[in-house]
Amino acid sequence: MDIEIERDVHKLTLDAIVLGRLLAEEWLEGSLTPKGSIRSTILDSLRSLRGRRGLQQIDQDLIDVMGEQIRNTLNEIREGKGDAAISKDVDLVWEQDQKVVEYVNLAYRWKQFKKAKVALDDKLAAIRDADTLLATVV
Repeated sequence: MDIEIERDVHKLTLDAIVLGRLLAEEWLEGSLTPKGSIRSTILDSLRSLRGRRGLQQIDQDLIDVMGEQIRNTLNEIREGKGDAAISKDVDLVWEQDQKVVEYVNLAYRWKQFKKAKVALDDKLAAIRDADTLLATVV
């Protein structure tokens, strides 16, 4: 593998690991408890991310479910706030409710992790596809 590609993959992996760990720490130390049948899967995944050993088991569907948990819980506290927190940056300057602040911050952390994981997955897919394409040419 080309050294530049290898460096890119290492950087993207590091970003995903760090942001996953930060998401897990913030979530597990906070008050948001996942709900429903996916509860144990989310908690297990967060513990793995906190221990820096969970990227392989985290797919886009699980990331989306995590975001839905944050969005739904925040919407229960303040209608529309979860939708806003997931889709854009939310100003908390005048916010008095600590739960709202906590969950908006968690949504921000989730968005950072999602972006890093998507970038890593895209890079790995590009490497796989490029290798396959090059093999058919050579």
